[in-house]
Amino acid sequence: MNRMSDPLVSGIGVCPGVVRGEAKVLRSERDIEELRPGKIIVIPHSSPLYAVALMSASGVICENGGRLSHICTIAMEMGIPCITQATRAMEIILDGQTVFLDASSGLVYDDSIKGL
Repeated sequence: MNRMSDPLVSGIGVCPGVVRGEAKVLRSERDIEELRPGKIIVIPHSSPLYAVALMSASGVICENGGRLSHICTIAMEMGIPCITQATRAMEIILDGQTVFLDASSGLVYDDSIKGL
């Protein structure tokens, strides 16, 4: 898919698929309480506590961890588009920003840009 813009971040695709939605940056496990259904979660690392967030997430962007990390394994089992090793995702993606996650290619785009 040609998004006609540079990706915000790139990573390693774990569970293929594409999803468009609002990002929810979870800086700690406590932020899970603020999560609303359908958000694309942005997390710093794999943690069993973040697996709870997958129950309502539409996608996962993880900064650190391998393909077999806990969060990636759960995302694969649930069929949720997921990328990992998305360097600086927590810094670049803003909470509430509309993004397009192409987990098949491991790329995340700003979807608030009109005309794409």
